[in-house]
Amino acid sequence: MSTRSVLTIQTKPGCRDELVELFSRLQILEKASRQEGFISCEVQVPVDDDDHVLVTATWTSPDAYRGWLENPVREEMRPDLEALAVGEPESRVYEIVETLTV
Repeated sequence: MSTRSVLTIQTKPGCRDELVELFSRLQILEKASRQEGFISCEVQVPVDDDDHVLVTATWTSPDAYRGWLENPVREEMRPDLEALAVGEPESRVYEIVETLTV
């Protein structure tokens, strides 16, 4: 079974698009992809809310995700991300128990 991490970030008013651009500029997804156990990652924005960003990633295990959380590269990016966010991001980890792709 694999693991899904779900990170919800509330941005400061009007900063959502800037945060999304920051993910590209800092190559956050590319850096995460180098973490052992990485499978995939997405940055998503809700169609009905301008102040949230959702980041989901799939990992081979909870330990693989913990490895990313402990990766020093995350600390290098933290100040830029925090400058655009309100409070701490909300993070949850799920075990994927069933998948259907058509």
